[in-house]
Amino acid sequence: MAKPTPDRLQTLERERLRARASPYLPAIAPGDSQPERATDTIIVKVRSSRGAARRIAVAAREIAIEGVSRDSPWLAKLVQNNLAERVTPVFRGAPVERAARGAMQAMAEAVRDEQPVRAARGLVSIKVAPGVNASRLADHLHRQQDEFEYAYVPAIKYPCVARRARRARKPRTTNDALSERQWAHGAIRIQQARARATFREAGAIVVAVLDSGIDRTHPDLVDVIDSYLNFLPNEDDRDYKGHGTHVAGIIAAKMNNGIGIAGVCAARIMALKALPKRGNRWNAEAYYQALAHPIEAGVRVLNMSLGGGFDPGERDIVADLIDAGVTVVAAMGNEYEEGNPTSYPAAYPGVIAVGASDEMDRRASFSCTGSHIALVAPGERIISTTPMYPSEFAAQVEYDSWPGTSMATPHVAAAAALLLAKSSRLTPAQIRERLIRTADRTPSQQGPFDEAYGAGRLDIAGALR
Repeated sequence: MAKPTPDRLQTLERERLRARASPYLPAIAPGDSQPERATDTIIVKVRSSRGAARRIAVAAREIAIEGVSRDSPWLAKLVQNNLAERVTPVFRGAPVERAARGAMQAMAEAVRDEQPVRAARGLVSIKVAPGVNASRLADHLHRQQDEFEYAYVPAIKYPCVARRARRARKPRTTNDALSERQWAHGAIRIQQARARATFREAGAIVVAVLDSGIDRTHPDLVDVIDSYLNFLPNEDDRDYKGHGTHVAGIIAAKMNNGIGIAGVCAARIMALKALPKRGNRWNAEAYYQALAHPIEAGVRVLNMSLGGGFDPGERDIVADLIDAGVTVVAAMGNEYEEGNPTSYPAAYPGVIAVGASDEMDRRASFSCTGSHIALVAPGERIISTTPMYPSEFAAQVEYDSWPGTSMATPHVAAAAALLLAKSSRLTPAQIRERLIRTADRTPSQQGPFDEAYGAGRLDIAGALR
């Protein structure tokens, strides 16, 4: 029997891959409001052993001379067989040409020593071709353990804002009226802490807010933005959701300026825009790049008022952040009444996971629970800044009151900034331990720790004692 020609072998290989990557299936069932996973993207982690770069370089030369063969790396075969439209190294790279050698270029870039991350080194994003089932193809790539540590369809992350039972009242514009509505400041005892002679403000600390952006024109925020980085290539800098603006105000709205509200601390804000507006697709590469940015920037606190499903790449980047000395504070999630799912990044090791409490120190009805919770903080009827233009979540411009673990989380991020202002050498583990150890036990708490309240409600005065 005659041996198949190279063209025939290539056709057979393409047909075999297509059989494994069965027709695209939508990730959203009828009636679902939010997808849990992207539908057009696969993330792989290329094995980055000592000889990985050399092995990839050799394969790239062979492909340049002889073309793709059965022994070529899988990313090259995916592009060659029209299963992938684009292959992009997540860090320090840009989309490469749609050719097998471009896929090899992406692999080489992903495993370079100059990556800003260690645990997450080797991350590559694959934009699958129309008609390809991303989930099934990811499962197949995950089994190629000689080339990849893992492969998966990335989880979509959403802001942790709870549904409001009624429309918030329009706030008055005097400073006193809005300050009186900040009941959370009394609960966390920030004024008692500030009254001490030993109190040190957090003006030299930068808190990164990974979110939907911030309205930099807001009069209560215009002077507190240290830097603004937009990682979404198809959006301008506006905060279309309004969520990032609300979170930033809780942390660091300008104090004593005669208007609006006061932030918990006087930290500076680094805005990292990575949550797209409604209708735009989830961009996993942008999210990972924003998530890792505090490592290079030297920022010590990261607020993540967002959550979603487990994501191996996110897990590895969070591990890199904590190893680099970044305190990561994340929301527990608001789906207690919808099954109480575990939300990530809150559930990753070393993260300070924050639940929400109300004015009576009770767990907010929406606030998720779990063994990974660290503590709770005020998260009901939290007034803060909203964009000066209409946005998706805000009932009103300028200021609005919201519920959510998203609102509880920045209270704790601000507390972490104040701890660093007092003692700059504290590690993320030490900050987490201090906040847990000094939390106020709540009336409904079962023992010194339970899965609804963690160690209790945030007490800044106790933490700074």
